[in-house]
Amino acid sequence: MTLKWKTRSPTDWELSVHWADILFDIRKEKGLTRTQLADLSGISSNTIENYERKKIREPSIYKVEQILNAMGYDLDAIRIDNVATNASSWR
Repeated sequence: MTLKWKTRSPTDWELSVHWADILFDIRKEKGLTRTQLADLSGISSNTIENYERKKIREPSIYKVEQILNAMGYDLDAIRIDNVATNASSWR
């Protein structure tokens, strides 16, 4: 997994928030509902909802990868530039 931390190591909460924002943005960009993404990725819609609502503090890297792959991305698509200023992005 290629995550870049420029200022410091993130807390579990910060990684969860970052992932939640990326997941929501990409899913909406692709025009997918949670149910559609669940069908494509094999990850339950409840898990996807919990990720997006920041209820899961430590996202499983395997589930993250499955979800990203279902939307046409890989783990290299995730990048965190500066956790301290919340300047996260995906490419």
